[in-house]
Amino acid sequence: MTRKFTNLQTDLLRTFVTVVDLRNYTETGNVLGRTQPAISLQIKRLEEIVGAKLIKHEGKQVELTPDGQTLLGYAREMLRLNDRAVANLHQTTAHGTLTIGLPVDYSIDFFQSIIARFSRENPAVSLDIRCDRSRELLAALQVDDLDMTIAITDEMPAPHVSLFWSERPVWVCARKHTIDPDRPLRVIAHPDGCFYRRRMIDALNAEGRDWRVSFESLGVAALQKAVLDGMGVTALTKKTLLPGMRVLTPSEGFPLLSNIHIGLFYKHVKLSDAALKLIEQITEDVSSFQLPTRTRSGP
Repeated sequence: MTRKFTNLQTDLLRTFVTVVDLRNYTETGNVLGRTQPAISLQIKRLEEIVGAKLIKHEGKQVELTPDGQTLLGYAREMLRLNDRAVANLHQTTAHGTLTIGLPVDYSIDFFQSIIARFSRENPAVSLDIRCDRSRELLAALQVDDLDMTIAITDEMPAPHVSLFWSERPVWVCARKHTIDPDRPLRVIAHPDGCFYRRRMIDALNAEGRDWRVSFESLGVAALQKAVLDGMGVTALTKKTLLPGMRVLTPSEGFPLLSNIHIGLFYKHVKLSDAALKLIEQITEDVSSFQLPTRTRSGP
């Protein structure tokens, strides 16, 4: 039997992704040069092709259905490949300025290396790197102060995510650190609002264990130093463990912590050729990055 193929038209996918990124049909029409009714018809046509409802409306809010979430990750990738293929065939030279967010609450050495290599290979592109907490980076992306960002989020799927992976933080202390069971546990943490901090405190409260924050800092490096100095315990991903640290286990009274999710976030409609080229490089390098989970996702 000859297989019947269903082709997803790029213009329909572009409209779909733009509606999701901008959360507004009228603004999508303005960006893509179409009327609001035309945008609605394109979404309806895409839903007819895939045979599923993709977008639902809750009041004035545009929300994705589960099928819409499934399609979105593929749509972002298909548009990225399409636009990079056109740029390569036109021999477009990457230029301009890219504003990139990197999280201080995650190990960013890997991504700094990718970006540095991109900068060397594309001297016509000016890079503006901003390091901050993930929460602030995602807020900056939302208002278009960033072209793209790497960030931690609490749940997936999440708005504007293209690629993400999950890691389970582990409890750690200095190798020779002694924990006094008769005193409140000394906790080393990022400031309030941090995903690691929330997991630690929720776990300790669930166990009915007394604790106090003994050291607080925005940066991972400062927390690592505090751990090695014996100032308390903290939660780190395995890639941020250093010699001289030891992992604390449930048998020692430290329950397993839930996963955190790290992702590459951007709005496709806002991307330049230079941004698409960097995203391609990040995507390729992450594919060889040894992580527990790698996937593409919807919003």
